[in-house]
Amino acid sequence: MVVTAHPLATRAALDMLAAGGAPIDAAIAAQMVLGLVEPQSSGIGGGALAMLWDAQRRELSSWDGLAAAPSRATPGLAVDVDGSKLDDTAAQRGGRSVGVPGTLALLETLHQRHGKLPWPSLFAPAIAPAEQGFAMPPYLHRVLSAPGAAADHAQMRALYVDERGKVLPVGATVRNAAYARTLRAVAELGAQGWLAAGAARAIVQAAQGGYRASLMNEADLLAYRAAQREPLCAPFLRWRVCMMGPSSYGGVAVLQMLQMLQDRVLVDSSNRAAATAFDFDDPAFVHLYVEVGRLAQADRLRHVGDPAFVNVPTKELLSPAYLHQRALTIQSTHAARSVAPGRLPARGIDAPAEAELASSNTSQIAIVDAHGNALSITTTINLNFGSRLMVDGFVLNNAMSNFAPAPAAGQTRANQMAPLRRPTSSMAPTMVFDAAGTPVVVGGSAGGGQIVDYIAQSLIEMLARDATPAQALARGHVSTAVAGSVQLERGSTAARLAPALTALGHKVEVTEMTSGLGFIKRVAPQAWIGAADPRRDGVALGQ
Repeated sequence: MVVTAHPLATRAALDMLAAGGAPIDAAIAAQMVLGLVEPQSSGIGGGALAMLWDAQRRELSSWDGLAAAPSRATPGLAVDVDGSKLDDTAAQRGGRSVGVPGTLALLETLHQRHGKLPWPSLFAPAIAPAEQGFAMPPYLHRVLSAPGAAADHAQMRALYVDERGKVLPVGATVRNAAYARTLRAVAELGAQGWLAAGAARAIVQAAQGGYRASLMNEADLLAYRAAQREPLCAPFLRWRVCMMGPSSYGGVAVLQMLQMLQDRVLVDSSNRAAATAFDFDDPAFVHLYVEVGRLAQADRLRHVGDPAFVNVPTKELLSPAYLHQRALTIQSTHAARSVAPGRLPARGIDAPAEAELASSNTSQIAIVDAHGNALSITTTINLNFGSRLMVDGFVLNNAMSNFAPAPAAGQTRANQMAPLRRPTSSMAPTMVFDAAGTPVVVGGSAGGGQIVDYIAQSLIEMLARDATPAQALARGHVSTAVAGSVQLERGSTAARLAPALTALGHKVEVTEMTSGLGFIKRVAPQAWIGAADPRRDGVALGQ
């Protein structure tokens, strides 16, 4: 079974499995198609995180392919090379915001270790529609049709806008011949060979555009390597939930939330059945959910950074004793006025970071094969259309905007911009195992800072309430990703909670929440069911 954010990508991946391919083969085919049909969300100009289960070896591994700061970097995105202040808003886009892409390096590394099909064969499903054309997807059309979008994405106008300046309608034929040529080169030369043959130079040149030229050079691109990370695992009810560790903060936050909720629900619910206790229609439970979310956000903002540069206290952050004490601070009758990080060794960190921007970016791929192998990849170019710069048919990321602002003189932040560092990310590829150590849930989500809540809610629905993936993904969202407020999804049952949460002292915002979830759930030893987020164009297919 495969779940991706677009039918063409899902079909491409499933065809690779049918041809005898491994999950990584399927994921590469899917990513290349997503870079064509969902270019605003992910592609070879971005970064990705992956979690892979090798059934034969019974081995879980996770890999960090996030876009990284170049070897020359300032203390913050809004700080120029001479130390002067830059415009914060403008700096979110343009050349200076581009990080060294990592997606292709990650995919090539995993293919070398786990792939079965020849590398060149994995690109054909994307090359054909790039040359022959594909139908304008509803989600891409919606993003391009947002106020001001046509002007914002000037380099994409030739692909997606007609001669009258109107975005091509849904269903209109779109072609991207430059992307097809790029994929042919990557297929022939491999990721490293493609960069060395001139692509690195082209990317650096493209990143000189927009607001402030990039500080990246060709050597940065050629030196980039995906990094293997230790997965994070923690118990929830009768399962073992495993997630991506730092540089992802999403895994830390979700695991903290699940454990604190279990701690408090078992106390406050007088041992009610889990299906009744973990109820997102119950304002009392949602209040607890919001409060544990605020605690988790405070911890990750203080402590999580690139583990190659920061000693992240993951063991302490996930300690049951520590989380029990954190959960005890929650008042059932009212919202906390303010939330601070827990008392842990600061390890050289003086100042908390600031929450990242909320957006509907990123894409999720979930795959299981007939042999029990599984793969979850969350892939991104950061904000929609990344830096708004394009080269050779693909979009460059703006991952540098995920670093914390430069700290005050003499202070240090865990997620501080510095040469070669990788910024933290909410992305959190996820796998859940039963007591026998067998995977029972595979997936993750797109959606910016709210990814933490999208995943946590879906896991609670599927595990505590035994919901199907489709039922879980259709649930109205609740999020604490925006500091100081609770976000409820407009038009959903979650929005009905606004009066009750307001009465408990929460500042409530009812808003659109375009997630990008994708999950697969085992329902029998040889049977899976899956679903893609109904808010986007994705689909689940199996065989």
